[in-house]
Amino acid sequence: MKRALALLICAIFLVTGLIRLGVSVVVIGELQGWWMFGGEAAQAVAETHNFIEQATANLAGFNALSYFAFLLFMGAVVSLGALGQILRKRWGLALIGVYLASHAFLFANFMTINPKVGLLALAAVLAGVLTWANGPDRTKPNRLQAT
Repeated sequence: MKRALALLICAIFLVTGLIRLGVSVVVIGELQGWWMFGGEAAQAVAETHNFIEQATANLAGFNALSYFAFLLFMGAVVSLGALGQILRKRWGLALIGVYLASHAFLFANFMTINPKVGLLALAAVLAGVLTWANGPDRTKPNRLQAT
């Protein structure tokens, strides 16, 4: 049961990361003029430019391109972390931790809190549950103890 829960949480992180990757690529392409999808991609570019220009703080000095590149990085990190946790590799959980820290960094960078902080809190709770659910199974005897 714990393993099924861990796999479900990994799937959530993986889908989240892949969506973040896809959206970032589309918007970066729009920003760079590689394509012009218009619609929501153009709106995201305009809203991001506006947000960054009006931000009272921007400690990292993000512009729209570097902001979406950072989101692309976050998508790659959480996707790889989810895959690592599916394989029960420690580095998978470490990468999910990097994702959480990166997400928190965005709030600190712009010195703002918005409703997306709820997504960060949910992701942190899921990471905690994943740590427990994907940990060693304590109900099975240790091979060394069984001899």
